[in-house]
Amino acid sequence: MEESHCSAEPNLPASTSSETAAPSSPEHTKQSISIRRSTHESDMKDNGDLTHGVLHAIDSTSKQPTIHLWLQYIQLGQMGANHFRAKNYDTFHFTPYSSKDNWNKANPKLAIVAEIKRKGEDAKPATNSSNQQGVIDDLIDFVFSGSYLSITIKVLLVIFIIYFTVTLGVRIGFELQKSRLGVEKDTKETYTGKGWFGDYEQKCVATDNNELGLREKTARLFGESKKSDEEHAEALISWLEREGGYFHPNLQMRRVDPSDPTSFFGMFVNDFIPEDELILRVPRSMVLDSTEEEPEREVMTCATVRNLVNQLKLKDDSKYAPYVNYLMDTQPPGCLSAWSKAGKDLFTQVTTPSDPFDWVDKLSPPSWSEAGKNFLSSVTGTPKKIVDELPPYTPFKWTGVWHDDCEGSDDPLEEYAALIVIQRSWDDKLIPVFDMMSHGNGHWLNTVHSNVHDTDIDVSVYASRDIRANEQIHTSYNRCDSCGNRQYMYGTDSILREYGFVEQMPQSFYLWQIGEFGYRLDKSTRETGKGKGYGKVFVTEWVYREPTEEEVEKMEDMLKQIQNTKVTHLSKQCNVDDFEWETINNYVKALEDGLKAAVRAARKEEGIEVIGQEELEEEKEEENEDSSDDSTDDVDDESDNGDEL
Repeated sequence: MEESHCSAEPNLPASTSSETAAPSSPEHTKQSISIRRSTHESDMKDNGDLTHGVLHAIDSTSKQPTIHLWLQYIQLGQMGANHFRAKNYDTFHFTPYSSKDNWNKANPKLAIVAEIKRKGEDAKPATNSSNQQGVIDDLIDFVFSGSYLSITIKVLLVIFIIYFTVTLGVRIGFELQKSRLGVEKDTKETYTGKGWFGDYEQKCVATDNNELGLREKTARLFGESKKSDEEHAEALISWLEREGGYFHPNLQMRRVDPSDPTSFFGMFVNDFIPEDELILRVPRSMVLDSTEEEPEREVMTCATVRNLVNQLKLKDDSKYAPYVNYLMDTQPPGCLSAWSKAGKDLFTQVTTPSDPFDWVDKLSPPSWSEAGKNFLSSVTGTPKKIVDELPPYTPFKWTGVWHDDCEGSDDPLEEYAALIVIQRSWDDKLIPVFDMMSHGNGHWLNTVHSNVHDTDIDVSVYASRDIRANEQIHTSYNRCDSCGNRQYMYGTDSILREYGFVEQMPQSFYLWQIGEFGYRLDKSTRETGKGKGYGKVFVTEWVYREPTEEEVEKMEDMLKQIQNTKVTHLSKQCNVDDFEWETINNYVKALEDGLKAAVRAARKEEGIEVIGQEELEEEKEEENEDSSDDSTDDVDDESDNGDEL
């Protein structure tokens, strides 16, 4: 094979080979740069004057891939060879060919990656396409030079740059389109934090926190505490005994840590109490109720609220003076309806996320698949909303119920009384001392009590098991014998809505927006040390039924939604007070842990017990009977009206 140098026009004989692969690297002299005639088959064999074709740059050490370039004129080959010589390519072959396109069609595995041509070729004005092609050629030249490792790194870098550019462009277009569609701009204050991929922006909701919640309003209304918790407890127990009640001598009202005046205040046992022993009896004369013989058990017993308002106004002159003074001094309303505007706004952002995916639907072409829309959603940082709201549903409803159902005023004292009734009553009954017992199910629960609605007997509390010294006394707000349908419908979210705290394990959730099912949870514990599985949350029972596969997938999506919420709204405490901030974080963690456990249990099909089916059927039958009764009443009303006509 004849060697030719690019310094002069070579005379290239027709190739006699039919090879279809890039030529092997022959022996060469590294001190000179030469371009050999390739053994690759030419499609212009009979044209000895052909001066354009493919230049092959070869690294004889095989550390770098062979590069194929289009030469507009063979005289430009020396320039190309010099360029690649500097990149440790040492062998150069030339194959005459009719056109670049023909080469790429005939040899797709040996694709041309760049073109070398004279400046001002054909004296044509530069076009956008030619300029873009030049940029592409330069980029390819940059990427596909160097060692295999450096090429890999540069390819990854290019991919990242392309992804970043596309993401930025889509995001900008997304925001511009939202503005054209009339979407309100978010004027809320933001917090900038550091993340894995640089700064991120967290929304700080309700930055104008001048609107006080009922907790702050009543604190200002009642002023500073006049007595300590211990003094109020002593006054209540003395009142109880004067009324003929009973308080077990081994019971004590104190703080968890008597040396810490800020620790939790509750009811504890200072010495052993055996199972079935009477520990507390509250006479009916102490029960503050609606004063009605047969009160209607509505969502809020308005008559009980009004009675409490009157007693609060009487203060020391009230027959319930020890109780109402205890409430005003030490018991701010804790349910969600009493929270500040900042706390409510943040809780709403967390549990009732907006649906930015709605804008993805509007921006996406109609023919796009759900997968395409989901990809656009991920690029724009707008995850699709799975449900309209997370539990608890209607979290701030109680002041509205007072105003609408009871026709109550917005007087802070009246609103306070309404929320205290929701937070501390058994339907229409407030039971002093008894309502000082904390809530807890599972191994925490150590008491059982008589039917609080039976007005012929006092409210009596017994030890449901042996109670050891220093244990705290617990009752249940949703799994007691007289709790009614709360046992199968009233979960951790409802307790938060009404009582203002996230219950400790065991917990329960009912995902009505996904399906007619729920689950109960507990946490594994060990008597000796923290072994494998210690502290793991697991499902103890399904309520009503097990979830379907579709429902499990929705739970997985909800879990992603919650985890995204933690990043966007709970990365930093902005303008929410400590109590509300801690409660929100505890609740989100409970939701997240519960969903993880439920998905895990459903996937493993562990044969977990299903409870509550009979109760659900009875509930449906009662609803059907009520609806049929209502229909009958409507018909009767219509016929009466007809008679009058």
